[in-house]
Amino acid sequence: MRAMKARGFNRGVGRRRAARAAVLALLLSSAACFSFRVAVPPDPEEVVGTLAIVRTHPGGLDLEKPLADEPVSEDDDGIHSLVKVLQVSRPLTLQWHWYSPDNLRLRSSKAVTVNAKARFLAYFAAWDTLPRPVYAGKKGNWAVVITVDGRFFARKEFIIEQGDPGIGSPAVPPAAQA
Repeated sequence: MRAMKARGFNRGVGRRRAARAAVLALLLSSAACFSFRVAVPPDPEEVVGTLAIVRTHPGGLDLEKPLADEPVSEDDDGIHSLVKVLQVSRPLTLQWHWYSPDNLRLRSSKAVTVNAKARFLAYFAAWDTLPRPVYAGKKGNWAVVITVDGRFFARKEFIIEQGDPGIGSPAVPPAAQA
């Protein structure tokens, strides 16, 4: 009889332990699962992915790779302002405004509409070119402002360096000039 009591007692302890383990497993599994609600706007806001000043024509650039500014000078045939816009879900009208070192607007591009079909685009790239006659002889700190639908979108400041003094003229090192 004694053996039976011991066996019955052990069986009851085993059931309680199993029940406790099941409850503990249920609590731990539910505590480890978190859910967050994220409000996705119906029209995602456009974001500037890249705004670069380059002398290389943007049509020849790999826009999948990161883009960086290139040094520009008075001798360049044209200066391009390249913008890569992310999360586009509606038509946008872009326009570039170029400002000289004395803060005068010397050129505004024509307004360009992109994504006319209002599809979601992960990104698009667009550019405007400042022709050489506009900046010839005007080295210094310039700025380009991009507007979307007539409102400010992005601004980039850049420096136009002095051009090459001339082909065939010997370069004089700064130490030799002193």
